[in-house]
Amino acid sequence: MESMKKYIMENWKLKLLSLGLAIALWFIVFSIGEMKKEVSVPVFVTNLSKDYVVMKKDTEKIDITIQGRVSVLKDVKDNDIKASLNLSDVKEGENIYSITKSNIQIPKGVQIGQIRPTAIKVDIDRVIEKRVKIIVKLDRKWIGKYGVKSWNPAYVTVEGPKQIWETRMFLDTRPINGVLKRDEEIVTVLFDLEGLPASKIKPDSVTVILRRQSGKETSWN
Repeated sequence: MESMKKYIMENWKLKLLSLGLAIALWFIVFSIGEMKKEVSVPVFVTNLSKDYVVMKKDTEKIDITIQGRVSVLKDVKDNDIKASLNLSDVKEGENIYSITKSNIQIPKGVQIGQIRPTAIKVDIDRVIEKRVKIIVKLDRKWIGKYGVKSWNPAYVTVEGPKQIWETRMFLDTRPINGVLKRDEEIVTVLFDLEGLPASKIKPDSVTVILRRQSGKETSWN
């Protein structure tokens, strides 16, 4: 017992300093062991009724501050973090949804800090279905050289946003291009869907019969 006391008291200032340094080092290591990281992740929508379509979100991504042990965060990639909006209660028009931790899926050992923005505005439109007439378009270089003899089908069924299709009565094809040499050509053409988001067309193409106009020679220019 006496020897133990002597050991403790011997150079006690140096030993106390060593203990203090050890405690300080432990706190430093503990502090360094935690880190923060900024990630930017896309926001996906779930449980949206087939009767509705998302026309616009005021942001496609949110920024999230995550934190955790260095050993965990060093292997975390942006696509390991998932953000989603439950649109089961959506209504036609403008909808505003809060973004909270419950909207975000994270790997084990990771905590969520800040979320920016904290709300997202989603514009919703109702989906309608209707028949529209097909308008066949020719590329400029074939106008006056070939004419449209017939096309099939004459109408297609479209399914898409009400604000686009409610008053629209026709659908253009993509301009017919390519090499045309024979007096009569049969081509399959897709539709021009530029500016027509979230629209489905059935069938998705039309068969067109072209006839060379009398007295017109054609060439590939």
